[in-house]
Amino acid sequence: MRNPQRARDLATVLAPVLENAGDVAAESGSPESCSCHGKVTGPAEPAVDVAIGLELREVWKKANSPQKRAGEQATGKLSDRLTEVLERDDHAVGVLWALLVGRGDQPRADALQELLAGAPGGGTAPNGGNASNGGSASGGGSTSNGGSAPNGGSAPGGGSAPGGRKASEGGGRAPGVPHETASGLRRVWVNLCMNAIVAAVLVVAWRLAWPPLQVRPQAGVLALKVFAVWSLSFLPGWLYIRFLGQRAGALWDEYVLSLHRLRWDKPRHLPRPPVNSDFYTEWLGDGGPLLAHRPNIYQQKFDAYYGKSVSRIGHGEGPPVRIEALFPVFLTTAALAVCWTAVLWSPSFTSAPGSFWDVLKFGFLGAYSFILQMLVRRFFQSDLRPAAYANALLRLIVVLILVAGLYQIMPHNNPRAAAAIAFLIGFFPLAGMQAIQRFAATALRVVVPSLNPPYPLNQIDGLSVWYEARLLEEGIEDMQSLATANFVDVILHTRVPVGRLVDWVDQAHLYLHLDRLEGTWRERKYSKNGTKSQSGDGQPQTGTLLTIAEGSVTELSRAGSKTRTALRQLGIRKATDLLKAFPPDCLDPEKELAPGSPWQKHLTAVAGDVAGGGLDQAQLRSIVRVLNKEPSLAPVWNWQKRGVRRYVQPAPELLVVTAQPAGVG
Repeated sequence: MRNPQRARDLATVLAPVLENAGDVAAESGSPESCSCHGKVTGPAEPAVDVAIGLELREVWKKANSPQKRAGEQATGKLSDRLTEVLERDDHAVGVLWALLVGRGDQPRADALQELLAGAPGGGTAPNGGNASNGGSASGGGSTSNGGSAPNGGSAPGGGSAPGGRKASEGGGRAPGVPHETASGLRRVWVNLCMNAIVAAVLVVAWRLAWPPLQVRPQAGVLALKVFAVWSLSFLPGWLYIRFLGQRAGALWDEYVLSLHRLRWDKPRHLPRPPVNSDFYTEWLGDGGPLLAHRPNIYQQKFDAYYGKSVSRIGHGEGPPVRIEALFPVFLTTAALAVCWTAVLWSPSFTSAPGSFWDVLKFGFLGAYSFILQMLVRRFFQSDLRPAAYANALLRLIVVLILVAGLYQIMPHNNPRAAAAIAFLIGFFPLAGMQAIQRFAATALRVVVPSLNPPYPLNQIDGLSVWYEARLLEEGIEDMQSLATANFVDVILHTRVPVGRLVDWVDQAHLYLHLDRLEGTWRERKYSKNGTKSQSGDGQPQTGTLLTIAEGSVTELSRAGSKTRTALRQLGIRKATDLLKAFPPDCLDPEKELAPGSPWQKHLTAVAGDVAGGGLDQAQLRSIVRVLNKEPSLAPVWNWQKRGVRRYVQPAPELLVVTAQPAGVG
């Protein structure tokens, strides 16, 4: 061996990467089955990480030979075995040294991290390939400025994507057209189509009977009505046109960091985190580079929703917009134009509603106010998709049908009240369904299935009506659906802040293990009529009510209300709070607490008898034991433990001055 010191230095740097290679070797993405050698690199710059992976695979074969597996695998250190192999292979040392250190003589421990993570202007992309300005993309192909794409195809700036077709960050475009120009033309085309739809509705209405023959408005008033129809119909669709110009930005990095913080999977199975994050060392030590070029389900989910360009180079405009995707936007624009034309046909209904059509118009106004606020909120949350317009159109149709059905039981002698009810139903269609259900159950004297789930989402802290409507689009209708939902899908599709989503899931787990609250109007009225646990002079009154919940609930409240209120009085609002306040080791039913111990006194005071304490001790022990074994809380714990750490102020160093004896010096 010419330079044994280099072998030892390389083994020190590479040992963390191969530390878990024994587990990886048994998987489809092991070095034995790695398809890295099948990638084609671009001519601008070699894919250094692919070369390192190939060389590491050969080194691992030698270090993990059958003769050594039986004896040294269990006791020897990986770095020592790797040093022995490298000392006998000058070629491997030379190749790895050149890839990791270059021409320098002083190796750095972070050289591998820098090469695998890369830097702007030649760094690596999320799949291990180099990014813009000549670096190679996923699988070794480089992206913009003349580099080649995966499988050797060149990317924007002069090449073709996989399969030989021209590519762009936001979809296909004609050769020679700059990306910004193609994106601008796409938005102009959508803009013209929506204006044409509104104009067609106005022309048809004008040709048929608008304005009414008996009412000839002035030219200024007519022009104002036409402008109002155009602006109010065009505004929701314009939000989507404006949204097309927004870039995805840091969506990929934020998504990857959330997966690692949740520890949704083993680090090596997750996409590579940014090099400047705390999770990169964990991913590197778990053998992430060995699987970096294998298909990844988490990146496939992201690419299916935002487009490959976002995950490959960290920015883009999302997937290409096709005509079938824009159809909900166009159809919603047409429906709004028709409705606003009918509303502004004769605006006198706003001051004196009198007919069924006037009540129906108020229902449309309520639905439109909700739809517009919903679209604006989703625009600012970068969550505006064509599916939002399909949901808006569905709400509009359902509201008109509900108002038509509920009009039969509305007070006809009070049209103003009927108009206000119609507007409320437009904003909250579920209220109209509940009213019809209650009326039908009373008239038919039968039990009509309720639309209210026993554990609705609106009982969770911080979950507003807007988020509730958004989760409903994803099939999450109650707490049970939320507690068992796939974090990855919800994070991708809803753009809800992950910390907020984790908090909601944490609350849902606790509430699902308690009795439900008062759900129906009759139950809430019955609970309010109960006796408060206070005497006439305001002094506490002992009864069957939980003492700790006095003043918040009544004796006729459901057990779920009493228990939840008692827990809230103790500062417990979610499942992990309960496990922190009452550790499972201290409340294990199989362990008897010593009489007079601190925990025994605490439980006696807090979870004593129902009449004199706050919570039933047996109930508390059972809930803590069940929640401690709940596997769905694992991502919640991971999110809390792997987040921002508390800063601890270091102790100041005291300068000790030793006094010299008099006369010295």
